Amino acid sequence: MASKQKYLAKNVLLFSISGFVPKILSIILIPLYTGYLTTAEYGISDLITTTVSLLIPIFTLDIQDAVMRFALDKNYNKKDVFSIATRIILIGTVLICFGTVIVSLLNISGIENSYLFFFVVMYFSTAVYNTVSLFCRGIDKVSTMVVGSIINSVVSLFANILFLTVFNWGLNGYLLASSLGSVIALVWCFISAKLYRYWKINIPKNVYKDMIAFSFPLIFSVIAWWINNASDRYVLTWMSGVAMSGLYAVSYKIPNILSMFQNIFAQAWSISAVKEFDKNDKDRFMSNTYNMINFGMTALCSCIMIMNIPIAKILYSNEFFEAWKYVPPLLLSVVFNAMALFIGSIFTAVKDTKTLSLSTVIGAVVNTVCNFIFIYLWGAYGAALATMLGYAVVLGMRHIILRKHIILHLSCVRDMSVYSILLIQMLLSCWGVKTLLLQVIPFGIILFLFRKEFVFILKMFESKKENKKNSF
Repeated sequence: MASKQKYLAKNVLLFSISGFVPKILSIILIPLYTGYLTTAEYGISDLITTTVSLLIPIFTLDIQDAVMRFALDKNYNKKDVFSIATRIILIGTVLICFGTVIVSLLNISGIENSYLFFFVVMYFSTAVYNTVSLFCRGIDKVSTMVVGSIINSVVSLFANILFLTVFNWGLNGYLLASSLGSVIALVWCFISAKLYRYWKINIPKNVYKDMIAFSFPLIFSVIAWWINNASDRYVLTWMSGVAMSGLYAVSYKIPNILSMFQNIFAQAWSISAVKEFDKNDKDRFMSNTYNMINFGMTALCSCIMIMNIPIAKILYSNEFFEAWKYVPPLLLSVVFNAMALFIGSIFTAVKDTKTLSLSTVIGAVVNTVCNFIFIYLWGAYGAALATMLGYAVVLGMRHIILRKHIILHLSCVRDMSVYSILLIQMLLSCWGVKTLLLQVIPFGIILFLFRKEFVFILKMFESKKENKKNSF
C-alpha cells in the first residue's frame, strides 16, 4: 500500500501546485473585479462562463472525460484517443459558431456582440484546454499540465490588471484576459508534451464506439452537475435581477478556497482510482483515503466558516460585502460535492457511467425544484440552500449504489454526526460576528470525532521533521 500512497501523494503535490496558484491569484483579483466591474457586469460574465460550462459537454459529447480514462487503459492506442477527442471538439465548435451567429442576427441574447465573440473564444479554448489537460494526465505528463495551469493563471492575472486598470476596458477586458490565459496555456501544453505527435487520420471505428459509449451517459451527469452549480444563478436572475445574481456569484469566492483543496484531491484521486481499484479493498487503501479526505474537507469547512466574515471584509468591496451571508451553505455544498466526486471516481474506474449519471440527475432535479421554492422564500440564501441539498442527495445516492462495486470500511454514524454538526454551525453563522467564538465548539467536536485521522496527520508531519533533522 506504501507505493499506492506515494503515487497518490506525488500527484497531490503536483495538483497542489496547479491548484493553489490559480486559486490564490483568483482571490487576489477579487478586489479588482469588485472595484472595476459593476454587479450587473459581473453577473453577465458569470452567466457567460456558466453557459460555456454547460455547452461544452453537450457539443463535445463530454469526450474529455473519456480521454483520461482511455489514455490510462493499456488496451487502447493513445493516438486514437487524442485524435477522436480533437475531431469531436472541432465539429462542436463549428456548430457553436453557427448558433452564435444566428443569435447575434436575431438579437435574442440581449447582450453586446463583443460578448458573444468572447463567448465563442472561451468555448473553444476551454474545451480544448480541458481535453489536453486530461490527456496529459493519461499519458503521465502531469507536470506539463501543472505548468500550463500556472501559465494560464499568471497570464490572466497580468492581463486583467492591464485591461481593467490601465486600458479601462471593463467587461470586455475581463473576458479577453480570461481567454488569453487559456490560449497561451494551451500552446504551451501542445509544445511541451509534443501532442502533435498524437494526431492521426485513420482511427478504428471500435475505439470511436467505445469512447462515445463511455462518455455519452456522462453528458447527463455533467449537465446535472452544471445545474447543481449554475441553475441557481439563472433562477435568481429571473426572480431577483442580474445585480443580485452578481452578488451571489461573488459569494462563491470564499467557498472556492475550500474547492481548491477539493479539486486537488479529486484530480489526484481520479488517477489512483483507476490504477489502484480493488473490489475488496483488501489493504483498505481506498477506505483510508476516503476517511482522510472527509476529515480534511469537514475540518477546513468548519474553519473557513469561522473566518467567513473577516475574510469577506478583505475580499469583498463596497456593496459586495453582503455576499458573506450566502457563504456557509455553499461551503457545505463543497464538502458534499468533494465526497460525491470521490465515489464518482470509483464509478469511472469500473466504467459505470450510467449509474454515475443517474445519481447526478436526481440531485439536479432536487436542486432545481428547491431553487424555485427557496429563492421565492429566502432569495439568494435560498439558492445556496438548494445547491447544498442537491449535492447532499447526490452523495447519499452514490453511497447506496457504491456497495455493488466495492465495500469501503467507513463509519456512517460518525460521518452523519459530523455533517449534522456542520449544519448546526451553518445556522449559528446566520447571526454573524456574534457567534464567531461559539462556532469554535463545532470545529473542536469535528477534530475529536476524527481524532484517529488527526493524530495520523500529526505523526506524519513529526516523522518528516525527524527525517529532515537526520539528513543534516
